[in-house]
Amino acid sequence: MSDNQSLSELYLTGSLPPEIGVTQLPQTLKMLSLAVSKLEHDPMPDLGKLPNLNILRLFARSYLGKEMTCQSKGFPALRVLKLWMLEELEKWTVPEDSMPLLRELEIRCCENLRETDGWQRLSSSLKELILTNMPPTLVKDINKREEWDKVRITVNIWEFDPLPQPDTAKA
Repeated sequence: MSDNQSLSELYLTGSLPPEIGVTQLPQTLKMLSLAVSKLEHDPMPDLGKLPNLNILRLFARSYLGKEMTCQSKGFPALRVLKLWMLEELEKWTVPEDSMPLLRELEIRCCENLRETDGWQRLSSSLKELILTNMPPTLVKDINKREEWDKVRITVNIWEFDPLPQPDTAKA
């Protein structure tokens, strides 16, 4: 897949076979979405090396690990990052010189995320932060920091009704 130099947008759903891991993605990618990829190893070090990546969306169960760490000077062109339903994620580390152009960060239903090393540095470029169904302690910590004053922060709490169960008595 890395030989396909004309590919700029990619949406992958489902487990990635070993021969098509994140290290095999084309350097020309500008937008990448992963869903239900079930990656066991932190994808951020490799994804951060994609020089043209503007939009990264890691959707439900795309990553199964507890920690994500961006590398120094990683994600040089990234403007939008969405982390949705990474159920096991507890800690996300962002070095000072990573994601220098990030404008929009949306984190949704990462209910175990507690540690956010280096996030305060993101506030210098970030314009919008959207937190949906996130731990109250994390939201409170972000809201009380002065460096976030220039960032538009939206906090959503969505409650879902359980899906109706089929009536097995009639079957």
